[in-house]
Amino acid sequence: MWIVRWTFIALVILVVLGFSLQNTQMVKISFWTWHSGEIPIYLVMYFAFAAGMLVFLFVALVNHFQHQTQLRRCRREIKRLQEELDRIRTISLEEGLEEGLTDTPSQGGETRTAQI
Repeated sequence: MWIVRWTFIALVILVVLGFSLQNTQMVKISFWTWHSGEIPIYLVMYFAFAAGMLVFLFVALVNHFQHQTQLRRCRREIKRLQEELDRIRTISLEEGLEEGLTDTPSQGGETRTAQI
């Protein structure tokens, strides 16, 4: 697997290098009141890509923390419901024990005692 990873990295580096060597035109960038000197267009593209990656990272982190919060909320709810289910099961068992100690008539008029 490491061979595939390093091959991919080498290919990406070659593509980036080829892009840089083919796009050496000089451009001036203006952003509101800020003006740059002349810089190669490939640097502008790299900075734009890096800015896009930072925005993506920020959005991904916000999304991750929202999911973590929702997961904690769901786990608390599951724990609460599990405790309630255990309590209901315990109550049902206690009621079953109390009913099992008394004789109950069956359909044929016989009396049966529940065994636990």
